[in-house]
Amino acid sequence: MKKIRCKKAKSIVLTLTLLCGMTMIIPPCGEQNVRAATSTSITDKQDKIKELQNRNNQIDNEIASIDDNISDNEHLQDLAFEKLNNAKDELDTYNNLLYDMEQDIDAKQADINALDIQIAAKEEDIRQKKKDIEFLEAENEKNLEKFGDMLHALYITENSDIFAVLSDSSDIYDLLVRTKLVMNVTEQNDKLMKELKQSLADAEDMLAQLEQDAADLETFHTKLDNDMKELEDKKAGLTEKQKEAQEASDKFNNEYDYYSSVIDNFEYRQSQLKNEKAANREEIEDYEKQIQREIMLAQQNSNQTYQQGDWLWPVDTRFHYITTRFGYDSWRNGNHNAIDIGDGGINGTNIYASKSGVVITAKDTYIPGYSYGKYIVIDHGDGYSTLYAHCSAIYVTVGQSVNQGDVIGAVGSTGWSTGPHLHFAVNVNGVPQDPFNYVVMP
Repeated sequence: MKKIRCKKAKSIVLTLTLLCGMTMIIPPCGEQNVRAATSTSITDKQDKIKELQNRNNQIDNEIASIDDNISDNEHLQDLAFEKLNNAKDELDTYNNLLYDMEQDIDAKQADINALDIQIAAKEEDIRQKKKDIEFLEAENEKNLEKFGDMLHALYITENSDIFAVLSDSSDIYDLLVRTKLVMNVTEQNDKLMKELKQSLADAEDMLAQLEQDAADLETFHTKLDNDMKELEDKKAGLTEKQKEAQEASDKFNNEYDYYSSVIDNFEYRQSQLKNEKAANREEIEDYEKQIQREIMLAQQNSNQTYQQGDWLWPVDTRFHYITTRFGYDSWRNGNHNAIDIGDGGINGTNIYASKSGVVITAKDTYIPGYSYGKYIVIDHGDGYSTLYAHCSAIYVTVGQSVNQGDVIGAVGSTGWSTGPHLHFAVNVNGVPQDPFNYVVMP
């Protein structure tokens, strides 16, 4: 047997407990019409209360739905926040890579600039060396002309010039001097030519080395240029990735803001609904006060006397399974002001008046799935009353006197109920009482 529940019945219980204090008997003469009019007025107000309660029930459902929407959007917002953080981390990574890349590019540019200076210096050395070679070649050319002239003179005179030079000597000493001079001139020319040739060869070798060095520097420069281009290409790729990461970051930031806005709208709507619910609650309380005043007016015409003695178990004695007891109920997150009697086969069985009294409520119309469904309230006098709810059928009418044990209805599952059971409540002067303080379980 499932545990039977009554849906948010606080306001109805309060209304019904107010009914407890009214004692009624079948009035003489025109009092029956007064009671009927009062009952009709109370019923109208009870219907209005149920309408407001039904609206509040709808509000609760909408608030619960909004809670779900808020929860869903908070989850989506959390995902957007996670994606935003990931995008920011990615962006930071690209920024760091770009920074490192720019450092490498700056270093490579510094290498290129230094190499440009070296190449310029090498080119200056080559230019200077070419000038030196030109000078040496010119000197060689001059010395070769002199040497040629000397050889030509010797050739023409068939060496007679030597004798001519010698014959002009004034004495032996002068002869020796002149002979030595001729020999020195020849040796000097030969030595000079050799030195010039060697200098020229050395200069050409150095020029070749300088040109090789310059070629090597140009090759290295080309490599640096290629490295620089590769770095620039990588930088361009990283810049594009950085742009994509920034766009993703902006997108996820907008998503986060969007879900924040959605959540704010839901929370604002939820606040509006709670305000409406509070206003409905105030209106319900106002109607309940009006009902209390009308019940008190009706009680003034009642001569119902409380019947002393034991109370009767309100269903057949074979049914004694209690699905919900009196008191705080965690499932409702509130008090359960009655006992629920439910058992296999109880549906459609008789409901008995626990005490004699007058029927003050016999509600046979109801909103499916809401409140008590069909229910009966009996006034027993001296502030005592009983409530029998979720009936499948009602066999009594308002104003009817009943004796203890009379069949007043049939067990059912109307209103807010998860299965056939009897919701049985006892009230004294409008205060809910534990029924087990009065009835004894068979």
